[in-house]
Amino acid sequence: MRRRTAIGLLAGAPALGALAGGGAVARSISPGRTPVRTMLEMTFPEFEAAIAKTDVGLVPVGAIEAHGPHLPLGADAFGAVDQLGDVQSYLRTAGIPSIIGPALNIGITNEGDDERRDGTYIYPGSLTVASATFVALYVDLLRSLKVNGFKRIFLYSGHLGGRHLTAMANAVIQANQQISGLDAYALIDSERLPRLGLAPSRNILPIVDGLNFAMLKDMLGGSEPAFTTHADGWETSLMLHYRPDLVADGYASLPQSPSLPFLKAGEAGDRNLNPSGIGGFPTSTATAEVGRRIAEYRTRRIGDAVLGVLRQA
Repeated sequence: MRRRTAIGLLAGAPALGALAGGGAVARSISPGRTPVRTMLEMTFPEFEAAIAKTDVGLVPVGAIEAHGPHLPLGADAFGAVDQLGDVQSYLRTAGIPSIIGPALNIGITNEGDDERRDGTYIYPGSLTVASATFVALYVDLLRSLKVNGFKRIFLYSGHLGGRHLTAMANAVIQANQQISGLDAYALIDSERLPRLGLAPSRNILPIVDGLNFAMLKDMLGGSEPAFTTHADGWETSLMLHYRPDLVADGYASLPQSPSLPFLKAGEAGDRNLNPSGIGGFPTSTATAEVGRRIAEYRTRRIGDAVLGVLRQA
């Protein structure tokens, strides 16, 4: 399978599209993997038949943001869909059918406030919306899904930004308050909850040790401890596993960009402090096999969090 063939490493370098010959890059999946089927791929009779068998929805929450010079702007959106495809199979094995809802693919990429150009919003191509807009959009989406027959809906985000995850949690809280007969849940890695000022609750479900930095250190190494996973060896490995055609060749030669410079650039709103936009584990150790192992680990953790709720019903 062909991948993109060139990388512009730093600010001011030619764009990926120009280096790769221009034009859109067709999306495909790893050989042997079954394409994930969401509501978007269903006809309405197919959806009607599916919703008659289950009221469980898995909703991928995406974002559009820079992911280094080697991964697409939609990496979080693609990753959320593919990860939930694995979770859907995990639940099916446990005897629980589910439907994957639509990925809206818009999120919050700045961290200071709605107007500030910080976080990953400092890099070209990153898009953001106001927190209130995000919350209102997802509450409306959950209301519409409820009208269509869903009663238990789990939101999972491929983007781990603080304001973004907090807005997702707030959307779930408001939806449960406003929409009769709906149980909505936000799935968030347990490592992220304290940093966001959130605690596990009836509708905020921790993905227990979902990131597991000690495990990632064993898999990916690195000269400096990582405490973020943005466009780094972790995310690159997942993309090599799920969507290898969207990973540009040359990723292994990118210099390591640890977490601290990545966060400092985002906080200062100055991309010159971290031109690559990467933060976390080295990309030099990223492989599709590591991505497979991470995906399988996260599938079990996410799936068990969902099953913990559904088995109580």
